Amino acid sequence: MTARMRSYNPDRDFIRVRDFLKETYCAFSHPYNWGLERLNYARYFVAPMLGSEGTDVGTPEGSLKAIELWESLIRIWEDTNGRIIGVTCIEHPHPQHSGFGEIFIQRHPDHADLVADMVAVGEELYIDPNRNRVHMWAFDSDEALNRVLQDRGYVRKDESENPYLTYTFGNVPETSLPEGYRQQTMADENDIDKRREIFGRGFDHEDPKEWPSAFSYHELQRAPDYRKENDLVIVAPNSDYAACAIIWHDDVNKVGHLEPLSTHPEHRRKGLAEQILCEGIRRLQALGSTWMPMENCGEPFYHAFGFIEKGMQHAWIKHV
Repeated sequence: MTARMRSYNPDRDFIRVRDFLKETYCAFSHPYNWGLERLNYARYFVAPMLGSEGTDVGTPEGSLKAIELWESLIRIWEDTNGRIIGVTCIEHPHPQHSGFGEIFIQRHPDHADLVADMVAVGEELYIDPNRNRVHMWAFDSDEALNRVLQDRGYVRKDESENPYLTYTFGNVPETSLPEGYRQQTMADENDIDKRREIFGRGFDHEDPKEWPSAFSYHELQRAPDYRKENDLVIVAPNSDYAACAIIWHDDVNKVGHLEPLSTHPEHRRKGLAEQILCEGIRRLQALGSTWMPMENCGEPFYHAFGFIEKGMQHAWIKHV
C-alpha cells in the first residue's frame, strides 16, 4: 500500500491522531503506541511547561514557541484514503531537556513496513544537539522495531530498562484519610496556584521557579480529554494540597490512565497516594474502565498495590 507522509496541522489533526491512538492502543501485545493521556499531556502540559520554566507572567513567549516546535516536528503517514496509519513525534520540545532526541513512533498494526521510514524521519528531525544522538525505548516483544533499530546502528542499553505494569480492576481496597484531610477535585476548587505547587513539590522541586507556570496549567485544562472532575487532590488540614493525580478514561479500550500521581514531601507515609489511587480507580470504574497500565514504572508502591509486570522496555541509542 502506498503511504504519504505530511506535516501535522494543529487545527485538524489533534483529534484525528487521538482517535488513531485509541484505535491502535490494544492492537499489539503491549502498548507500542501512546495512550490518549500522553498525547494530551505532551501538547497541553509538557510543551507549555518546558517553554515557561522560571517564569509565570501572562502568556510566556517560550511556551508558545515550545508548542509550535512540538507541532512542527510531528509527521503523519496516511494511506490512499486519507486514513492515518502512522505518526512520528517527540514528547519534550526543548533542545536543552534531557528527553530531547527521543523518537516516538505510533503505527497501525497492518503497516510494520513503515517502521524503518518513521525511525529514519525521527533521526533527521529529533537529534539531541548537545549529545549528537537520538534514542528510543522498545519493548522486548516488539520484533519489528528491534530489528529496525539493530539494522540502523542503534545500541541496546541492557542496563536501562523500564517495566510495564497492569492492574485489573476488581474490588477497590477500603482506605481512609488521616484526620483533618479531605478529598476533592479541581471541579470543586479550581485553585491553579495550589495545584501548581503540589505538582512541583510532589516531584521534589522546592523552588517555585521550577513549578509549572499558571499558563501551562490553564493549557492543560484546555486539553480535549481533560476533565476537572478527574483532576483529584487531597487537601491538608491547613488547606494546602497534599497529594494529586489526574485520571484519563479511554472509552474505546475501557482503559484508565493515571498521569501523574504525586505527594508533598511533608505529607508522605500517611497513605495519601493509596487513597487517591483508589479514588481514581473507583471513578474510572464508574466511567467503564476495567484496567489500568503503568508504563516506565519501577516504583515499589505500584507492585505493592497489586500491579503486575507484563513486559519490559530497553533503551536504544544511536550517535549521529
